Amino acid sequence: MLTLVLAVLGYYLSPYGPNAAEESPRKTTNARSGSFYLAKVTRVVDGDTITVRNRDGATLKIRMHAVDSPELKQAGGEQSKAWLTQQVMNKNVKIVVNNTDRYKRQVAKVVLPVEGCEKRLCEAETDVNLKAIEAGHAWWYWEFARSQSSEDRVLYETAENQARNQRKGLWQQTAPLAPWQWRTEQRNQR
Repeated sequence: MLTLVLAVLGYYLSPYGPNAAEESPRKTTNARSGSFYLAKVTRVVDGDTITVRNRDGATLKIRMHAVDSPELKQAGGEQSKAWLTQQVMNKNVKIVVNNTDRYKRQVAKVVLPVEGCEKRLCEAETDVNLKAIEAGHAWWYWEFARSQSSEDRVLYETAENQARNQRKGLWQQTAPLAPWQWRTEQRNQR
C-alpha cells in the first residue's frame, strides 16, 4: 500500500504529472540564449519558420536565426517552403536558441543532429539555416550578423555569395527582392 501511495505521489510531483502540459510550454518558451533541446518538426510554416514538439510535449514556433526566406506570396516563397519541408518535416532536430522575438517565437539555429551527440553542437551535424542559404532558398539576414559567431558570419555570407553566383534557387530570378524589402513595400501600400 505504501508503495502505491509513493508511486501516485511521485507521479503528481514529477514533470510528467497531470500539469505537465501546462508547465512545459512556459519552461521551454523562455529558453535562454545558447540553450538547446531536441524536438520533432510538426509543421513548416514557410521557408524560415517551423513548429516543433519538444520532448516534454510542448509545441513551439521557431524562427530560423540569421536567415530570411521569401514570403509565401513573394516569388520563390512556395519553393522555399517546399525545400524546408523536404529537409525537416517529421524529423528530429536540435534547436539551438539565440533569443525570443516580439512574436514570442524562439529564434534559433535548426540542426539535424548526429546520433549520440549530447553537446550544443557537434561536428558532422547539419546546420539547416546554412543549408537554406546554400540551396538559394534564403538570404543571409546580415542585420542579425552580430548575434552570430564570427565563424557563422563567414559561412553564411560565403554561402549566399556562392548561391548567387551559381544562380541557385531564388537567384535564378533576374532581380530577386529581399523579404525585408518586400515586407516594407507591402506595409507602405496599406
